[in-house]
Amino acid sequence: MKKIALPFILLSIFLYSLINWIGEIYEQTVTYNLLVLSNFICLLCLIIASAYGMLAQSIGEKKVDFEEEDERQLSIERKAYDTVLWTQAALTISFVSIIAGFMLVRDSHPKIVGYAILLSILSFVGLGMVYYLNRYTNPEFKLPDPKSPTYQQELFDSYDDGEKHLMLKGLYKLYYWIIGLMVFLSFGLMFYSIFTKQSQLISIVGIGCILLFIQTYYALSLKPKKSVI
Repeated sequence: MKKIALPFILLSIFLYSLINWIGEIYEQTVTYNLLVLSNFICLLCLIIASAYGMLAQSIGEKKVDFEEEDERQLSIERKAYDTVLWTQAALTISFVSIIAGFMLVRDSHPKIVGYAILLSILSFVGLGMVYYLNRYTNPEFKLPDPKSPTYQQELFDSYDDGEKHLMLKGLYKLYYWIIGLMVFLSFGLMFYSIFTKQSQLISIVGIGCILLFIQTYYALSLKPKKSVI
């Protein structure tokens, strides 16, 4: 019963809020409805994440034969990563909702911003609770002290060589995807400025600064260190 408590509670909140919103959807502005919809999507992501977390925990506590252990471990890891994926999606959506809501409806509908902040907090807490699943995916894993000045390095060193290889391979591809998408976004903002007569120069300059930082940091990380004689 405890395992289904969180998904059930979130689903109940989702359905109750959805029914109330549908009743007033035609009385509200498009901006209001879009922001409410983004909050619903965020909440739905949290429901899916909690469901995957529940499945990973259930599989982890299930006793299986030695021959089925590898398959069970793979299933747990897949469910755990699905939990991370949906939780991170919820955190990102809530972050955008907070900014958009504060810019557009902070005076007329402050509760929208409040709900987005609450969802952001839930997403952040949920992301932290994902480490609870490590006792099933990696029983020997020990989370470093978050207060340590070298926390990120210690966390990276705690993974084995196979996990580090997958992480670095994914981050290498992500680096080039980010560069390409930000260049594409800059050109998109340029054409938007031209056709709408609304300058997006500050945004374009900001993207350029981020590109410069990313590429410079990446190049410096590959630069050989000075030898100590």
